[in-house]
Amino acid sequence: MATTIKTTFDSIYLTAHLPEEVSVETDAARLEVNIFVDEVKVFKSVYYPFDKVVCVRDIRSIIEASMCERQLVMATLKMEVYEPKNSVSSPTSVTIDENGNYVVTYGSDGSASPNATLDNVKMVYCRFKSGVSSEGYLGNCFLTTKKSALMPRSGQLSLSNYTKAYAQGSNYALIYYSHPQIPEQLFSYNANLGKMQSTSEKIVTADLSYDYFKSMVDQAKGTDCKVHGVEYRIGVRQFNIFFTDEKPTEKFVFLNAFNIMETAYLYNTTSIKTEVDRNEAVCGHRTQFYDETIKVKHEVETAPLTFDEAKWLNQMLTSKLVKRPISDEVSVQVLISDISSEVTDSDKELIRIKFSWKYVDGTEWI
Repeated sequence: MATTIKTTFDSIYLTAHLPEEVSVETDAARLEVNIFVDEVKVFKSVYYPFDKVVCVRDIRSIIEASMCERQLVMATLKMEVYEPKNSVSSPTSVTIDENGNYVVTYGSDGSASPNATLDNVKMVYCRFKSGVSSEGYLGNCFLTTKKSALMPRSGQLSLSNYTKAYAQGSNYALIYYSHPQIPEQLFSYNANLGKMQSTSEKIVTADLSYDYFKSMVDQAKGTDCKVHGVEYRIGVRQFNIFFTDEKPTEKFVFLNAFNIMETAYLYNTTSIKTEVDRNEAVCGHRTQFYDETIKVKHEVETAPLTFDEAKWLNQMLTSKLVKRPISDEVSVQVLISDISSEVTDSDKELIRIKFSWKYVDGTEWI
């Protein structure tokens, strides 16, 4: 019996849909399994078969940890399986790692070809599972869990989606606007965005803003319009954007469920709490402080949210990376704590989320 990877893989996966275990059939006494993410080895281990089968479990956590650390949205999975030439042969190498553990290698140093290979499986990072197949979800949804956004006219929205090479679709933006002379009446303009997004399989990101859509209408209609909303469509995907003159109280950017940086514009109240911890000493009839520690915490309570907004905002509260823009050029990482989030779909209760945040280095900005 040759060494064979028996688990069947699709051509593309959301990482949450990856198989829970990979089965390898073999006659060998032991196998070395190597896992690569975008040609970088992220896992290596020696397995001993039971009843001529080796099971590699929990590859999802291995792959997601690597993609999260490198902030990869899409990557390629490869698995290589090596076996010794016979059950009593010596390993290719035996080394000792920095922790004093012995590391046994069977051929993966390049001295031999793998006995079994899994190659060219595409993966898109996703913390959540979908009720449809990975390919079905990627072909029908943007890489965000929200369906609409309320944006200030000075804001910007990055919207990403997966596309196959040369994929054709109906891509357009239906823009709702008003003329300065008759501001109470709404008009619409259908801006064609072309049928094809890319000549290669990739993640496509569009940077959308009020000025972007306004320029489309102004150039086509020869007017100085005011845009109120947009129905943005890429194929069957749809996202609704609403613009407001109200300026947000807070702005955060964070890694969402797809490992993509998203922007959260919050309308909220903030309380700043300062804690001072210091010791007191008396020297020469003078009292002085020493070992002073100052901690500043920002406590936030959001304005009422819809059910979908609250579910989406929970991603920010649990994200591994959250930043607060200080200026157009500088964003500083923050830590979120003291989370109070209870999301309900009841029509009788307003949804408000409470949380605290502070700068990671403890230093305030002016």
